[in-house]
Amino acid sequence: MLCHRLAVRAVLALCLLGLTACVVSHEQTAGAGGDDSLAPEGAECATADDCVAVSTTCCGCPGYAQPGDRQDGCDDVECPADPPGACPDLVTACVDGACTLACAPLTCEMTCPGGFAADEAGCLTCACAAPPDAPGACVVDGDCAQVPADCCGCARGGADTAVPVGAVDAHVEGLGCPADPTDAACPEIDVCDAAAAPRCVAGQCVLQPAGADAESPHCGRPDLPPCPEGAVCVLNADPDASMDGVGTCQVP
Repeated sequence: MLCHRLAVRAVLALCLLGLTACVVSHEQTAGAGGDDSLAPEGAECATADDCVAVSTTCCGCPGYAQPGDRQDGCDDVECPADPPGACPDLVTACVDGACTLACAPLTCEMTCPGGFAADEAGCLTCACAAPPDAPGACVVDGDCAQVPADCCGCARGGADTAVPVGAVDAHVEGLGCPADPTDAACPEIDVCDAAAAPRCVAGQCVLQPAGADAESPHCGRPDLPPCPEGAVCVLNADPDASMDGVGTCQVP
């Protein structure tokens, strides 16, 4: 529960730094306050049904959530049947006794080389994001290579990292290590993680355990394994997957 709360609060902090609407992932809200007896003292909600999505205008897109079952003051307002522009697909949620908005889970059968595109609220959509074109960007895991992060590397007690395949030589040269490796003061202890592998995450190369996705398989990129039989790829259901621009395999 503590980890859950810290994760949600971290996302809420990012919202306060500039997002239009304070939105958390759907998984972060799952089971939050589902029982009245578990709701914190003074809570404004116990379940998502206690909340309503509201906007700054009666006919605008929802920007936040509040307790209640309707938006006060809008009973006599007639909104156009087809409002201009599409609103982000958000749902109400109750997190630690407070009403908020969450990205609605979305099943998507597409695969996208650079992951899925996000809407204005930061929720993934069933549309491909533009391939990253920034220096050092990657598209698939094969674009990355494991390299020492310092003059020792994990094999000699230091650390390893991951960079694009085409940047390996420049990275090693940039470390400025002595020509004779023995001149580097290293602990000479192999601290490498045998399960670690270079991966492309959100367009950048990182070093992660090879089985990092085993418990919650990610899906939606051609370099990721397909979902097992009976499962579908669902977007906005897992915060880690959303950060990577992909979904998770779930059984309907």
